[in-house]
Amino acid sequence: MSLIYRRKFNQSSLSHLVNDYMGEMVPFSKRIEKKRFLIPLICLKTIEWSIYRWYKSPVRRLYGVKRNELIYMITRRCNDRCSKCGIWRTPEPDSERIQLKNFIKCLQSLHNNLYKVTITGGEPLLFMEDVLHIAEESRKLNVPMIVVTNGSLITEDFLVKYSNFEHILVVSLDTMEKSKWKEFRGRNHYDKVMSNILLARKILGDRLKIQSVIAYETRDDIPKVKTFCDELGIQHTSQPYMDFGGVWHDANVSSLLDNDMVCAARKNICVYYNGDVVKCFDHLRIPLAREPLGNILKEDIISILSKKRTTEITKLMKTCNLPCKWLSCNVPEPQF
Repeated sequence: MSLIYRRKFNQSSLSHLVNDYMGEMVPFSKRIEKKRFLIPLICLKTIEWSIYRWYKSPVRRLYGVKRNELIYMITRRCNDRCSKCGIWRTPEPDSERIQLKNFIKCLQSLHNNLYKVTITGGEPLLFMEDVLHIAEESRKLNVPMIVVTNGSLITEDFLVKYSNFEHILVVSLDTMEKSKWKEFRGRNHYDKVMSNILLARKILGDRLKIQSVIAYETRDDIPKVKTFCDELGIQHTSQPYMDFGGVWHDANVSSLLDNDMVCAARKNICVYYNGDVVKCFDHLRIPLAREPLGNILKEDIISILSKKRTTEITKLMKTCNLPCKWLSCNVPEPQF
């Protein structure tokens, strides 16, 4: 455990320092409407950034304004049986699920520091009414929201209600081949999902996005998915395969990427279905982070984020180079 605190391990390179600084200043400068105040405000923001970077107090304030993402794994349950994922193999019992009001309270406490709320799973739309309630609250608090779904449970009624909140819906799609569907998804609902995507495009418009996983198994499929999206005018994104209990194989995409990129996951605030709070769903690989930071049923979220251990884990994640840093939730927002 003492190795975690060695300065050599914890010390950032110059490229990490520059990326960390620019990751704060560029989006901040874009939010300044009166450009005559640009230089003075950048100077003040630089002082704030410097204080945070070197401040050693165990009481950690939230970092910046609108620079945190709140990610809620609303469930481990899923109606699909995807071979890329094993989360569905261990669904939580009802007794372990927190009530919706607990997460809403967490959202209300943090909203001034959030640039986005993401609802993931499992399959979030198994709890469709809860998702809609969170979407409504996020809209009231002026926090953009994303729901990531497998697309099979989408209904017209849900889309109409969700569209009113002007949030984004992301549908997972890894192949256009009907013959591969059962192998990939464990279900024969190709026609249903494709029909739902077309319906979502009609109702949500540009607020529908499609995401694919780059793996050895999908190397020939991703270009076809992208062509499908281009034809419909749907934004398509992809991310490398990570082992979450699935049986797919890494496509070695991460070896082509810049290892000096600072992982943005240190700014995440992740809440599990049972209320446990972590900085990143995959940071359990860091020895200091093998236990949750706290639980929103037992502590206020601000108190959890103010712990010395939270500060230390956040600091370690600045130089973290685990493969999970290439997931979309860990990559910094585009700056230019």
